[in-house]
Amino acid sequence: MGKKNIKFDRDGDRIVIVDAVRTPIGQAGKAYQKMPSYDLGSIVVEEIIKRSGVKKADIDGVVAGEISQSSKAPNVARVLSVKAELPLSANAVTIANNCVSGYEAIFEASRRIITGENDMVLVVGEESMSSMPIYLDNVRTNSKTSTVAKLKANWAEALDLGVTPVDGVEEGLNDPIRNAMMFTTAEIVAQKLDIARGDLDKYAHGSYKKAFDALNAGKYDKYLVPVTNGDGEKLEKDEYIMSKSGFVEKPERFEKTFAIYEKMPGGLKGLYDDFGKFIGKSFDDSKSPVVTLFNACPQSDGAGATLLTTESKAKELGLPIKAYIKGWGYYGVDPSVMGLGIAYAMKEALENTGLTWDDIGTYEIHEAFAATALGSMMVARDEFGHDLVARLEKGDVNPNGGTLAMGHPLGATGLRVLVNQLMDLDNGAKYAMGSICAGGGVGGALIIEKA
Repeated sequence: MGKKNIKFDRDGDRIVIVDAVRTPIGQAGKAYQKMPSYDLGSIVVEEIIKRSGVKKADIDGVVAGEISQSSKAPNVARVLSVKAELPLSANAVTIANNCVSGYEAIFEASRRIITGENDMVLVVGEESMSSMPIYLDNVRTNSKTSTVAKLKANWAEALDLGVTPVDGVEEGLNDPIRNAMMFTTAEIVAQKLDIARGDLDKYAHGSYKKAFDALNAGKYDKYLVPVTNGDGEKLEKDEYIMSKSGFVEKPERFEKTFAIYEKMPGGLKGLYDDFGKFIGKSFDDSKSPVVTLFNACPQSDGAGATLLTTESKAKELGLPIKAYIKGWGYYGVDPSVMGLGIAYAMKEALENTGLTWDDIGTYEIHEAFAATALGSMMVARDEFGHDLVARLEKGDVNPNGGTLAMGHPLGATGLRVLVNQLMDLDNGAKYAMGSICAGGGVGGALIIEKA
Protein backbone atom coordinates (compact mmCIF):
# COMPACT_ATOMS: atom_id res chain seq x y z
CA MET A 1 0.00 0.00 0.00
CA GLY A 2 1.26 3.47 -0.84
CA LYS A 3 0.50 6.89 0.54
CA LYS A 4 -2.97 6.99 -1.06
CA ASN A 5 -3.85 3.48 0.08
CA ILE A 6 -4.57 2.45 -3.49
CA LYS A 7 -5.48 -1.19 -4.12
CA PHE A 8 -3.51 -2.83 -6.88
CA ASP A 9 -4.92 -6.34 -6.35
CA ARG A 10 -8.27 -8.04 -5.77
CA ASP A 11 -8.25 -8.87 -2.07
CA GLY A 12 -4.71 -10.20 -2.30
CA ASP A 13 -5.18 -11.83 -5.71
CA ARG A 14 -2.63 -10.05 -7.87
CA ILE A 15 -3.21 -8.71 -11.40
CA VAL A 16 -1.06 -10.54 -13.92
CA ILE A 17 0.06 -9.98 -17.49
CA VAL A 18 -0.58 -13.18 -19.43
CA ASP A 19 1.23 -12.06 -22.58
CA ALA A 20 1.81 -9.04 -24.81
CA VAL A 21 2.41 -8.46 -28.49
CA ARG A 22 2.76 -5.54 -30.88
CA THR A 23 3.05 -4.80 -34.56
CA PRO A 24 6.26 -3.40 -35.97
CA ILE A 25 5.78 0.37 -35.90
CA GLY A 26 5.26 2.00 -39.28
CA GLN A 27 6.09 5.53 -40.34
CA ALA A 28 3.08 7.72 -40.95
CA GLY A 29 2.34 7.80 -44.66
CA LYS A 30 4.39 4.71 -45.44
CA ALA A 31 3.96 0.96 -44.77
CA TYR A 32 0.56 1.16 -43.07
CA GLN A 33 -0.78 4.25 -44.82
CA LYS A 34 -3.76 2.32 -46.25
CA MET A 35 -4.45 0.39 -43.04
CA PRO A 36 -6.82 2.05 -40.56
CA SER A 37 -6.02 1.76 -36.88
CA TYR A 38 -8.77 -0.79 -36.26
CA ASP A 39 -7.23 -3.14 -38.83
CA LEU A 40 -3.93 -2.96 -36.97
CA GLY A 41 -5.83 -3.47 -33.73
CA SER A 42 -7.55 -6.57 -35.10
CA ILE A 43 -4.17 -8.09 -36.00
CA VAL A 44 -2.84 -7.85 -32.45
CA VAL A 45 -6.14 -9.00 -30.95
CA GLU A 46 -6.06 -12.22 -32.95
CA GLU A 47 -2.36 -12.67 -32.23
CA ILE A 48 -2.62 -12.25 -28.44
CA ILE A 49 -5.48 -14.75 -28.33
CA LYS A 50 -3.48 -17.26 -30.35
CA ARG A 51 -0.22 -16.83 -28.44
CA SER A 52 -1.73 -16.84 -24.95
CA GLY A 53 -3.93 -19.88 -25.54
CA VAL A 54 -6.89 -18.16 -23.91
CA LYS A 55 -10.36 -19.23 -24.94
CA LYS A 56 -12.39 -16.39 -26.37
CA ALA A 57 -15.30 -17.33 -24.10
CA ASP A 58 -13.15 -16.51 -21.05
CA ILE A 59 -12.57 -12.87 -22.08
CA ASP A 60 -15.25 -10.73 -20.48
CA GLY A 61 -13.94 -7.23 -21.21
CA VAL A 62 -12.01 -5.16 -23.72
CA VAL A 63 -10.35 -1.79 -23.12
CA ALA A 64 -8.71 0.08 -26.00
CA GLY A 65 -6.55 3.20 -26.02
CA GLU A 66 -6.63 5.49 -29.03
CA ILE A 67 -6.43 9.25 -29.44
CA SER A 68 -7.95 9.76 -32.88
CA GLN A 69 -10.78 7.27 -33.16
CA SER A 70 -12.29 7.05 -36.59
CA SER A 71 -16.00 7.65 -37.03
CA LYS A 72 -15.88 4.45 -39.09
CA ALA A 73 -15.24 2.50 -35.88
CA PRO A 74 -16.83 4.35 -32.95
CA ASN A 75 -15.91 2.82 -29.59
CA VAL A 76 -13.24 0.78 -31.33
CA ALA A 77 -12.96 -1.53 -28.31
CA ARG A 78 -16.43 -2.85 -29.07
CA VAL A 79 -15.71 -3.02 -32.79
CA LEU A 80 -12.59 -5.11 -32.14
CA SER A 81 -14.45 -7.29 -29.65
CA VAL A 82 -17.31 -8.15 -31.98
CA LYS A 83 -15.01 -8.60 -34.98
CA ALA A 84 -12.89 -11.09 -32.98
CA GLU A 85 -16.06 -12.98 -32.01
CA LEU A 86 -15.53 -12.46 -28.30
CA PRO A 87 -18.62 -12.96 -26.12
CA LEU A 88 -21.27 -10.39 -27.05
CA SER A 89 -21.90 -9.94 -23.33
CA ALA A 90 -18.33 -8.65 -22.81
CA ASN A 91 -18.11 -4.97 -21.88
CA ALA A 92 -15.91 -2.76 -24.03
CA VAL A 93 -14.71 0.81 -23.63
CA THR A 94 -12.26 3.06 -25.46
CA ILE A 95 -9.92 5.40 -23.59
CA ALA A 96 -8.44 8.69 -24.83
CA ASN A 97 -5.80 10.26 -22.58
CA ASN A 98 -3.44 11.65 -25.21
CA CYS A 99 -0.11 9.83 -25.34
CA VAL A 100 -0.82 7.98 -22.06
CA SER A 101 -3.87 6.30 -23.64
CA GLY A 102 -2.23 2.87 -23.99
CA TYR A 103 -1.13 2.92 -20.36
CA GLU A 104 -4.51 4.26 -19.30
CA ALA A 105 -6.15 1.28 -21.00
CA ILE A 106 -3.95 -1.04 -18.91
CA PHE A 107 -4.82 0.84 -15.72
CA GLU A 108 -8.54 0.85 -16.51
CA ALA A 109 -8.52 -2.87 -17.26
CA SER A 110 -6.72 -3.49 -13.96
CA ARG A 111 -9.26 -1.40 -12.05
CA ARG A 112 -12.13 -3.39 -13.54
CA ILE A 113 -10.50 -6.64 -12.48
CA ILE A 114 -9.71 -5.28 -9.00
CA THR A 115 -13.35 -4.28 -8.42
CA GLY A 116 -14.60 -7.65 -9.68
CA GLU A 117 -16.40 -6.21 -12.68
CA ASN A 118 -14.22 -8.31 -14.97
CA ASP A 119 -12.07 -11.41 -14.64
CA MET A 120 -10.19 -11.38 -17.95
CA VAL A 121 -9.62 -8.18 -19.93
CA LEU A 122 -8.06 -7.78 -23.35
CA VAL A 123 -6.19 -4.46 -23.66
CA VAL A 124 -5.42 -2.84 -27.01
CA GLY A 125 -3.49 0.29 -27.92
CA GLU A 126 -3.63 1.51 -31.48
CA GLU A 127 -3.14 4.54 -33.69
CA SER A 128 -2.90 5.46 -37.34
CA MET A 129 -1.43 8.91 -37.73
CA SER A 130 -1.60 8.22 -41.48
CA SER A 131 -5.38 8.22 -41.16
CA MET A 132 -5.76 11.35 -39.07
CA PRO A 133 -8.04 13.61 -41.08
CA ILE A 134 -7.69 16.98 -42.66
CA TYR A 135 -11.19 18.19 -41.94
CA LEU A 136 -13.40 21.17 -42.76
CA ASP A 137 -14.34 23.47 -39.91
CA ASN A 138 -17.30 25.90 -39.87
CA VAL A 139 -19.23 23.71 -42.29
CA ARG A 140 -22.39 22.94 -40.34
CA THR A 141 -22.79 26.51 -39.10
CA ASN A 142 -23.28 27.89 -42.61
CA SER A 143 -26.65 27.34 -44.25
CA LYS A 144 -25.02 26.90 -47.67
CA THR A 145 -22.66 24.11 -46.48
CA SER A 146 -24.50 22.51 -43.56
CA THR A 147 -25.04 19.18 -45.33
CA VAL A 148 -22.89 17.14 -47.68
CA ALA A 149 -25.24 17.90 -50.55
CA LYS A 150 -25.11 21.65 -49.88
CA LEU A 151 -21.33 21.58 -49.47
CA LYS A 152 -20.92 19.87 -52.84
CA ALA A 153 -23.30 22.30 -54.50
CA ASN A 154 -21.38 25.29 -53.14
CA TRP A 155 -17.91 23.75 -53.18
CA ALA A 156 -16.35 26.45 -55.39
CA GLU A 157 -17.17 29.19 -52.87
CA ALA A 158 -16.74 27.15 -49.66
CA LEU A 159 -13.59 28.97 -48.53
CA ASP A 160 -15.21 32.35 -49.15
CA LEU A 161 -18.15 31.18 -47.03
CA GLY A 162 -15.84 30.65 -44.06
CA VAL A 163 -15.18 26.94 -44.40
CA THR A 164 -11.66 26.29 -43.09
CA PRO A 165 -9.47 23.23 -43.78
CA VAL A 166 -7.79 22.01 -40.58
CA ASP A 167 -4.93 19.52 -40.28
CA GLY A 168 -6.02 17.15 -37.51
CA VAL A 169 -2.44 16.11 -36.74
CA GLU A 170 -1.18 19.68 -36.41
CA GLU A 171 -4.19 20.71 -34.35
CA GLY A 172 -3.92 17.65 -32.11
CA LEU A 173 -0.24 18.29 -31.39
CA ASN A 174 -0.99 21.79 -30.13
CA ASP A 175 -1.93 22.47 -26.52
CA PRO A 176 -5.06 24.65 -26.63
CA ILE A 177 -4.48 26.28 -23.23
CA ARG A 178 -0.87 27.40 -23.66
CA ASN A 179 -1.07 27.47 -27.49
CA ALA A 180 2.15 25.49 -27.63
CA MET A 181 3.01 22.83 -30.16
CA MET A 182 4.59 19.71 -28.68
CA PHE A 183 8.01 20.62 -30.13
CA THR A 184 7.59 24.00 -28.43
CA THR A 185 7.16 22.32 -25.03
CA ALA A 186 10.36 20.36 -25.67
CA GLU A 187 12.28 23.54 -26.51
CA ILE A 188 10.91 25.18 -23.36
CA VAL A 189 12.17 22.24 -21.26
CA ALA A 190 15.59 22.35 -22.92
CA GLN A 191 15.93 26.11 -22.36
CA LYS A 192 14.62 25.86 -18.81
CA LEU A 193 17.11 23.16 -17.84
CA ASP A 194 20.00 24.47 -19.98
CA ILE A 195 20.31 21.25 -21.96
CA ALA A 196 22.88 21.59 -24.73
CA ARG A 197 22.19 20.64 -28.34
CA GLY A 198 25.13 18.22 -28.28
CA ASP A 199 23.67 16.34 -25.32
CA LEU A 200 20.33 15.95 -27.10
CA ASP A 201 21.94 14.69 -30.29
CA LYS A 202 24.12 12.29 -28.31
CA TYR A 203 21.05 10.99 -26.52
CA ALA A 204 19.13 10.57 -29.78
CA HIS A 205 22.02 8.69 -31.37
CA GLY A 206 22.12 6.37 -28.36
CA SER A 207 18.43 5.61 -28.75
CA TYR A 208 18.83 4.96 -32.47
CA LYS A 209 21.82 2.66 -32.00
CA LYS A 210 20.29 0.65 -29.15
CA ALA A 211 17.05 0.09 -31.05
CA PHE A 212 18.79 -0.68 -34.33
CA ASP A 213 21.12 -3.20 -32.70
CA ALA A 214 18.35 -4.84 -30.65
CA LEU A 215 16.03 -5.24 -33.64
CA ASN A 216 18.79 -6.68 -35.80
CA ALA A 217 19.81 -9.05 -33.01
CA GLY A 218 16.25 -10.39 -32.84
CA LYS A 219 15.64 -9.22 -29.26
CA TYR A 220 12.16 -7.97 -30.13
CA ASP A 221 11.13 -10.94 -32.25
CA LYS A 222 9.17 -12.82 -29.58
CA TYR A 223 6.88 -9.82 -29.09
CA LEU A 224 6.42 -8.76 -32.71
CA VAL A 225 3.78 -9.91 -35.18
CA PRO A 226 4.80 -9.14 -38.79
CA VAL A 227 2.16 -7.26 -40.78
CA THR A 228 1.45 -7.58 -44.50
CA ASN A 229 -0.17 -4.46 -45.91
CA GLY A 230 -2.72 -4.20 -48.70
CA ASP A 231 0.02 -4.06 -51.32
CA GLY A 232 1.44 -7.39 -50.18
CA GLU A 233 4.48 -5.82 -48.51
CA LYS A 234 5.49 -7.31 -45.16
CA LEU A 235 6.85 -5.19 -42.31
CA GLU A 236 8.81 -7.26 -39.81
CA LYS A 237 10.77 -4.62 -37.90
CA ASP A 238 10.13 -1.00 -36.89
CA GLU A 239 10.17 0.96 -40.12
CA TYR A 240 11.71 4.28 -39.12
CA ILE A 241 14.88 3.10 -37.41
CA MET A 242 15.56 0.42 -40.01
CA SER A 243 15.72 3.22 -42.61
CA LYS A 244 18.12 5.29 -40.50
CA SER A 245 21.26 3.14 -40.55
CA GLY A 246 23.15 6.20 -41.80
CA PHE A 247 22.41 8.05 -38.57
CA VAL A 248 23.44 5.02 -36.53
CA GLU A 249 26.74 4.70 -38.36
CA LYS A 250 27.44 8.44 -38.66
CA PRO A 251 26.29 10.32 -35.56
CA GLU A 252 27.62 13.58 -37.02
CA ARG A 253 24.47 13.62 -39.17
CA PHE A 254 22.52 14.70 -36.10
CA GLU A 255 24.69 17.82 -35.82
CA LYS A 256 23.96 18.84 -39.41
CA THR A 257 20.19 19.05 -38.89
CA PHE A 258 18.73 22.53 -38.35
CA ALA A 259 16.92 23.32 -35.10
CA ILE A 260 13.17 23.81 -35.52
CA TYR A 261 13.21 27.26 -33.93
CA GLU A 262 15.80 28.43 -36.42
CA LYS A 263 13.00 28.34 -38.98
CA MET A 264 10.11 29.55 -36.81
CA PRO A 265 8.77 33.12 -37.12
CA GLY A 266 10.41 35.16 -34.38
CA GLY A 267 13.04 32.49 -33.78
CA LEU A 268 14.18 31.58 -30.29
CA LYS A 269 13.59 35.11 -29.03
CA GLY A 270 9.94 34.70 -29.99
CA LEU A 271 9.79 31.56 -27.84
CA TYR A 272 11.15 33.49 -24.87
CA ASP A 273 8.73 36.35 -25.54
CA ASP A 274 5.78 33.96 -25.49
CA PHE A 275 6.87 31.47 -22.83
CA GLY A 276 9.53 33.22 -20.77
CA LYS A 277 7.60 32.82 -17.52
CA PHE A 278 7.58 29.03 -18.00
CA ILE A 279 11.24 28.96 -19.00
CA GLY A 280 12.08 31.00 -15.91
CA LYS A 281 14.79 33.15 -17.46
CA SER A 282 15.32 35.89 -20.00
CA PHE A 283 16.55 35.59 -23.55
CA ASP A 284 20.05 36.62 -24.53
CA ASP A 285 21.95 36.34 -27.79
CA SER A 286 24.16 33.54 -26.47
CA LYS A 287 21.24 31.11 -26.47
CA SER A 288 20.49 28.80 -29.38
CA PRO A 289 17.54 26.52 -30.17
CA VAL A 290 18.25 22.81 -29.70
CA VAL A 291 15.21 20.69 -30.70
CA THR A 292 15.47 19.18 -34.19
CA LEU A 293 13.51 16.74 -36.30
CA PHE A 294 15.97 13.99 -35.40
CA ASN A 295 16.08 14.46 -31.63
CA ALA A 296 12.28 14.39 -31.79
CA CYS A 297 10.21 11.26 -32.43
CA PRO A 298 8.64 10.50 -35.82
CA GLN A 299 4.89 10.30 -36.47
CA SER A 300 3.84 6.67 -36.57
CA ASP A 301 1.23 3.93 -37.00
CA GLY A 302 0.94 0.73 -34.99
CA ALA A 303 -0.89 -1.38 -32.43
CA GLY A 304 -0.22 -3.56 -29.41
CA ALA A 305 -2.20 -5.80 -27.10
CA THR A 306 -1.93 -7.47 -23.72
CA LEU A 307 -4.14 -9.77 -21.66
CA LEU A 308 -4.77 -9.14 -17.97
CA THR A 309 -6.42 -11.31 -15.31
CA THR A 310 -5.94 -12.35 -11.69
CA GLU A 311 -3.20 -14.75 -10.68
CA SER A 312 -5.75 -17.31 -9.48
CA LYS A 313 -7.73 -17.12 -12.74
CA ALA A 314 -4.60 -17.56 -14.84
CA LYS A 315 -3.65 -20.65 -12.86
CA GLU A 316 -7.20 -22.02 -13.02
CA LEU A 317 -7.21 -21.70 -16.82
CA GLY A 318 -3.62 -22.87 -17.27
CA LEU A 319 -2.50 -19.58 -18.79
CA PRO A 320 1.09 -18.33 -18.69
CA ILE A 321 2.04 -15.47 -16.35
CA LYS A 322 4.57 -13.06 -17.81
CA ALA A 323 4.57 -10.52 -14.98
CA TYR A 324 2.62 -8.91 -12.17
CA ILE A 325 1.16 -5.41 -12.21
CA LYS A 326 2.82 -3.84 -9.18
CA GLY A 327 1.12 -0.44 -9.48
CA TRP A 328 1.03 2.90 -11.23
CA GLY A 329 0.94 6.63 -10.67
CA TYR A 330 -0.14 9.85 -12.35
CA TYR A 331 1.04 13.42 -11.99
CA GLY A 332 0.21 16.57 -13.90
CA VAL A 333 2.52 19.48 -14.69
CA ASP A 334 1.96 22.67 -16.65
CA PRO A 335 1.19 21.91 -20.31
CA SER A 336 4.11 24.11 -21.39
CA VAL A 337 6.59 21.63 -19.86
CA MET A 338 4.47 18.55 -20.45
CA GLY A 339 7.43 16.17 -20.87
CA LEU A 340 8.56 16.65 -17.28
CA GLY A 341 5.40 14.86 -16.15
CA ILE A 342 7.43 11.67 -16.66
CA ALA A 343 9.61 12.37 -13.60
CA TYR A 344 6.76 13.28 -11.28
CA ALA A 345 4.65 10.31 -12.39
CA MET A 346 7.54 7.96 -11.60
CA LYS A 347 7.85 9.43 -8.11
CA GLU A 348 4.09 9.03 -7.62
CA ALA A 349 4.18 5.38 -8.75
CA LEU A 350 7.01 4.64 -6.34
CA GLU A 351 5.14 6.24 -3.45
CA ASN A 352 1.92 4.43 -4.37
CA THR A 353 3.67 1.05 -4.35
CA GLY A 354 6.09 1.60 -1.47
CA LEU A 355 9.12 0.97 -3.67
CA THR A 356 12.26 3.09 -3.96
CA TRP A 357 14.16 4.34 -7.00
CA ASP A 358 16.88 1.79 -6.25
CA ASP A 359 14.36 -1.07 -6.31
CA ILE A 360 13.74 -0.50 -10.02
CA GLY A 361 16.11 -2.56 -12.15
CA THR A 362 15.31 -0.91 -15.47
CA TYR A 363 13.52 2.26 -16.55
CA GLU A 364 11.64 2.64 -19.83
CA ILE A 365 11.23 6.37 -20.38
CA HIS A 366 9.13 7.65 -23.28
CA GLU A 367 11.16 9.74 -25.69
CA ALA A 368 8.73 12.07 -27.41
CA PHE A 369 11.78 14.32 -27.51
CA ALA A 370 15.33 13.84 -26.31
CA ALA A 371 14.80 17.06 -24.33
CA THR A 372 11.82 15.73 -22.38
CA ALA A 373 13.33 12.31 -21.72
CA LEU A 374 16.71 13.64 -20.63
CA GLY A 375 15.05 16.55 -18.83
CA SER A 376 12.94 14.17 -16.77
CA MET A 377 16.02 12.21 -15.77
CA MET A 378 17.64 15.47 -14.68
CA VAL A 379 14.57 16.33 -12.57
CA ALA A 380 14.72 12.91 -10.91
CA ARG A 381 18.36 13.57 -10.11
CA ASP A 382 18.14 17.20 -9.02
CA GLU A 383 14.74 17.19 -7.24
CA PHE A 384 14.34 13.61 -6.05
CA GLY A 385 17.96 12.64 -5.42
CA HIS A 386 18.13 9.65 -7.75
CA ASP A 387 20.68 9.98 -10.55
CA LEU A 388 18.81 8.63 -13.54
CA VAL A 389 21.35 10.29 -15.83
CA ALA A 390 24.01 8.03 -14.32
CA ARG A 391 21.62 5.07 -14.62
CA LEU A 392 21.27 5.94 -18.32
CA GLU A 393 25.03 5.83 -18.77
CA LYS A 394 25.11 2.52 -16.88
CA GLY A 395 22.57 1.02 -19.30
CA ASP A 396 19.58 0.86 -16.97
CA VAL A 397 17.40 3.27 -19.00
CA ASN A 398 15.87 2.24 -22.33
CA PRO A 399 18.49 -0.49 -22.90
CA ASN A 400 16.90 -1.53 -26.21
CA GLY A 401 16.12 1.93 -27.54
CA GLY A 402 13.03 4.04 -27.24
CA THR A 403 10.45 6.22 -28.93
CA LEU A 404 12.94 8.43 -30.77
CA ALA A 405 14.08 5.43 -32.77
CA MET A 406 11.04 3.18 -32.92
CA GLY A 407 8.34 5.80 -33.35
CA HIS A 408 5.33 7.07 -31.46
CA PRO A 409 1.98 5.61 -32.55
CA LEU A 410 0.28 7.69 -29.82
CA GLY A 411 -2.42 5.41 -28.34
CA ALA A 412 -0.24 2.34 -28.94
CA THR A 413 2.89 3.70 -27.27
CA GLY A 414 1.83 2.45 -23.82
CA LEU A 415 1.78 -1.09 -25.19
CA ARG A 416 5.12 -0.57 -26.92
CA VAL A 417 6.63 0.58 -23.64
CA LEU A 418 5.04 -2.37 -21.81
CA VAL A 419 6.74 -4.75 -24.27
CA ASN A 420 10.07 -3.13 -23.48
CA GLN A 421 9.39 -3.52 -19.77
CA LEU A 422 8.68 -7.23 -20.27
CA MET A 423 11.94 -7.53 -22.18
CA ASP A 424 13.68 -5.98 -19.17
CA LEU A 425 12.19 -8.66 -16.91
CA ASP A 426 13.27 -11.32 -19.41
CA ASN A 427 16.79 -9.96 -19.03
CA GLY A 428 16.82 -10.24 -15.24
CA ALA A 429 15.21 -7.13 -13.75
CA LYS A 430 12.84 -7.77 -10.83
CA TYR A 431 11.00 -4.49 -11.31
CA ALA A 432 10.73 -2.45 -14.50
CA MET A 433 9.10 0.97 -14.53
CA GLY A 434 7.89 2.80 -17.62
CA SER A 435 6.78 6.42 -17.75
CA ILE A 436 5.05 8.39 -20.49
CA CYS A 437 4.29 12.09 -20.89
CA ALA A 438 1.29 13.45 -22.74
CA GLY A 439 -0.09 16.69 -24.11
CA GLY A 440 -1.80 18.73 -21.42
CA GLY A 441 0.95 17.96 -18.91
CA VAL A 442 -0.22 14.48 -17.91
CA GLY A 443 2.39 11.94 -16.86
CA GLY A 444 1.70 8.26 -16.23
CA ALA A 445 4.03 5.57 -14.86
CA LEU A 446 3.61 1.78 -14.58
CA ILE A 447 5.66 -0.66 -12.51
CA ILE A 448 5.63 -4.36 -13.34
CA GLU A 449 7.25 -7.21 -11.39
CA LYS A 450 8.88 -10.38 -12.62
CA ALA A 451 6.68 -13.44 -12.13
